[in-house]
Amino acid sequence: MNKQTRLTSVQLTFFIIQTQIGVGVLGLPFNVYSASKADAWISILIAGGIIQIIIALLWLLGKRFPSKSLFEYSKLVLGKFAGTFINSGYLIYGVLVSSLILMYSTAIIKSWALILTPEWVIMLLLITPAVLLGKEKVMEICNVYVIVSGLIFLLIIVSIIVLFTYPVDWRYLFPVGASGGIAMLKGAKEAYFSMLGFELLLILYPHFNHNGGRSIIKAASTANLTVTLVYLFLTVVCLVTFSPAEIKIIPQPVLYYVKSLYLQIIERVDLLFASLWIVNVITSLTSYLFLCTESCRYIFERFKKLKRGFCTVFWGILGYIIALLPSKESEMEMFNKWVISGSYVFVLIIPILLLGMAILFKIKEGEST
Repeated sequence: MNKQTRLTSVQLTFFIIQTQIGVGVLGLPFNVYSASKADAWISILIAGGIIQIIIALLWLLGKRFPSKSLFEYSKLVLGKFAGTFINSGYLIYGVLVSSLILMYSTAIIKSWALILTPEWVIMLLLITPAVLLGKEKVMEICNVYVIVSGLIFLLIIVSIIVLFTYPVDWRYLFPVGASGGIAMLKGAKEAYFSMLGFELLLILYPHFNHNGGRSIIKAASTANLTVTLVYLFLTVVCLVTFSPAEIKIIPQPVLYYVKSLYLQIIERVDLLFASLWIVNVITSLTSYLFLCTESCRYIFERFKKLKRGFCTVFWGILGYIIALLPSKESEMEMFNKWVISGSYVFVLIIPILLLGMAILFKIKEGEST
């Protein structure tokens, strides 16, 4: 793989952050609260801790094959046939996650701003910039991610203004631990999907290998810590802003507390907030389309001469079509459960399997079975 020596560990941090923070940021407090009540903020911390352990496992796997991505060393560890099968699974996973992001982001945009706009139009407006950026190489994508990451701080600033201008009650956070350990773990499970994106370290490692293994683990850990703290802060703001009775019936509490904010120069602060959030949705879409594009290059080796743009457009269109299929909320929820269940396989089980076999059979880069 060609190294892009100008890439830095800071760019890796922003790449992971922009992938993790996406459609789930608006509904995360509601989803986690539904499982762990006032201890939702603890569930966020638990989820962040579990993800950090997974990141360490992914890093150990990448460290054994520093100049190769998952799509290369999977064949080295498991053989060409099994490796290609797994690579195809990651391709399908990337398409399905992209479709899920499109579904939920479109539903929120349609309910809050573009009520009369057809869903296919909203999805098209979201997928088009993601495809245009996803076909580029890592360097170009990272440069865009670094620039738009400043919007995350604007989201935090708006939330801080709400915290100091809206009547809040910190007693809603107590008693701490009242929901019990099982409930807090269930809440962490709800937070898990909103924090996905760190698994792209499996294909990003070789692009940043020249920075050294320690720099990579530090960058990935910094990204996870940042995302965890952002989600923790937004969740705490929601918990102290809304009463337990209110938060139970508010699916996007972040938008609701922003809507209550009054600024003389801005009539609908929630729409401004949503506009900034859409950028994060597009970057998440871009990252998973990038995953699809990278996997496509190694699965269909005979067609390596095809331009990256062709693969990105093809899988973007497929994800777009899949996103249009569910017509009911129940169908979206079922699709969501399928994707989350599948993510455990691709984020945890397969990397652990590859790492275990690589250690057991002492397979490292430059060696084969």
